[in-house]
Amino acid sequence: MRIEIRRFDVASVAKICFVLYAILGMVIGLVYVFIALVFSSVLDFASAFEGTMLMRVAATGVGILLVPLFALFYGVIGGLAGLVGAVVYNLVSKALGGVKLTLETEGTNGPAAGLNNQAEMRL
Repeated sequence: MRIEIRRFDVASVAKICFVLYAILGMVIGLVYVFIALVFSSVLDFASAFEGTMLMRVAATGVGILLVPLFALFYGVIGGLAGLVGAVVYNLVSKALGGVKLTLETEGTNGPAAGLNNQAEMRL
């Protein structure tokens, strides 16, 4: 069975990209928390008793604050990129045609069996 993707629903692409990039931002934020904790420990060790507790608390606080900030930042940027990408794809596919897929089923009871040209299929 041959299917052509002619357009994407812009809102659904933006929503999926927002969530995926927010998760990526959270992971990157956690990496930065780890780096901030290591950095604060090194500062604490390097300058023995010269008020380093304040530096350690500040580095830890900034590191923990980075997790939601990175998630939000990456989510917004990723959502906007997905939105723009879907709009551009829709414009280009209108002029040149969409991406063509060939789907095969392992019999007549497969997921694509019985689909006609008007059926909506979620991939």
